[in-house]
Amino acid sequence: MAVLLVYAGLLTAFVGILCIVRPLRVPGLRTRRGGTGVLALGLVFAAAGMILPASLWAPAGEHSRLDDFVPACQFRELHEIRVHAPADAVFGAVKSVTAGEIRFFRLLTWIRSPRLPRSGREDILAAPAQRPLLDVALRSGFLLLAEDTGKEIVLGTILCGRPPGLPDPRPRSFAALNRPGLCKVAMNFHVHEEPGGWVRLSTETRVFALGSSARRSFAIYWRLIYPGSALIRRMWLEAIRRRAEDPRISCIEELKAVTGPVNQALDGFESGRGGEKSSTRAAERVLAQARLAREKLESTATKPPCLRSKQEELIFLNHLILGFQAHIGSGSRDPKSLDSLESIIRRARVHQERGRTGTAHSDAGTGRSPRGSGMT
Repeated sequence: MAVLLVYAGLLTAFVGILCIVRPLRVPGLRTRRGGTGVLALGLVFAAAGMILPASLWAPAGEHSRLDDFVPACQFRELHEIRVHAPADAVFGAVKSVTAGEIRFFRLLTWIRSPRLPRSGREDILAAPAQRPLLDVALRSGFLLLAEDTGKEIVLGTILCGRPPGLPDPRPRSFAALNRPGLCKVAMNFHVHEEPGGWVRLSTETRVFALGSSARRSFAIYWRLIYPGSALIRRMWLEAIRRRAEDPRISCIEELKAVTGPVNQALDGFESGRGGEKSSTRAAERVLAQARLAREKLESTATKPPCLRSKQEELIFLNHLILGFQAHIGSGSRDPKSLDSLESIIRRARVHQERGRTGTAHSDAGTGRSPRGSGMT
């Protein structure tokens, strides 16, 4: 109710501004004086919505781990979605979904907290596109309060005023915190299994403001950001559903595990620490890891949904193998050879990215053997 009143007031105020700039042909709004009245009325409505008292709410249904840390709250939002996937796959998607997979996430968080690109430290409002969002949260001020594998995960943080940080950053300290002026925020993802291979996934956020000043200040903030926050939660759940229901996701994770050592060796080669970039030893390390990864991939059976991703990973590896073989054969210190190798690495990474994002490749489905494909 308070959120509706705030936004009804803001919309009314906006109409009033329009009438001041250019009066409308509507009775009562044909003059700038009428527009001023509408503006004032809208601001009164918005202010009334912001200062409405927030009542205390407590759950009355099924117990969840969220109840252990915020058993009552003044501010709350709950969203849920049905997913046709095993519970373990859904829970895994909850933990691994990235900001880049959530539609409008970066735009909405930027609107909520404007910032320059790459400014400040990493946090959930400036999350890298390819890192699991919950991992980012846990590295930037959130605390893992509880995790029942395959069923529920709960995170918490402290807002309002100047949060002092928990001297003992453990769940029991969060639950016991009662310092006036602070707000305890906890959110969960809860997996509920249903018949027919369906899962109901819910996410709930609760905020308990400690003291009247914290309650009043947070009420203004909450009622302003609630529509955007609700949209983010809905898009977050949709991203989890897509990831859990996509049969390629598990394949891609397996491919990442196989080619992980290759990427690590390649990063070491490209970083050039201690002049290693041009060293034969660093190049041989990449070559050895790429050959080993290719051997593993070629000896592993592949499910139909994973064929394209596997093909692109094999092309990535073959680019590296052929490129590093030529580079090592030239003596590893020829500048032209190094320039050529850098170009090959860039093209190889394009294929790897295609395999991991599912974008189309011009050779896909042609039946061409990845091992025999040339440089593109």
